[in-house]
Amino acid sequence: MPKDPKASFDDLAQTLLGRRVTYVGLFLNSLRMCVDRELGEATGFFLWFEPVWHLGSPNGILVGSRQAQTEEHDVRAELNLLVQKVLGKQIEGVSIETLTNDIDVRFSGGYWIRTFVSDPTDDESWYLRDCQSNFVITGSPRGLSLQERSAPSPERGE
Repeated sequence: MPKDPKASFDDLAQTLLGRRVTYVGLFLNSLRMCVDRELGEATGFFLWFEPVWHLGSPNGILVGSRQAQTEEHDVRAELNLLVQKVLGKQIEGVSIETLTNDIDVRFSGGYWIRTFVSDPTDDESWYLRDCQSNFVITGSPRGLSLQERSAPSPERGE
């Protein structure tokens, strides 16, 4: 994998095209997603969306990270059902906004997930992990970074 974060992102974004979401769920008010893997497996890809994010459909916004701050079990269950709308969907596009480094992931059926900056000093807005190589690309308002991390772990929510 190249050492340049943008080139690495572009390579991974291309690799993700046509692959299916195999897991999606809330983790507090963050959103986590597996592509071609299940949690804890050392294959496929893992995406983590920090607040602030939202999930949309052809009919508008379905759910956002502010809603996910709830501690009410029934409301949380309903929100988890909404994020399941992308389960099994194919990835049709992955891009980042040049000025903010927000990520925009497009899925079949007209669904999408997008982050957006609420604090320009945040260290992390999202990350994308290649679970075979353990290279992780992180996006924040400050830029993109590329690092190698230890293997994914269900205990860490990956």
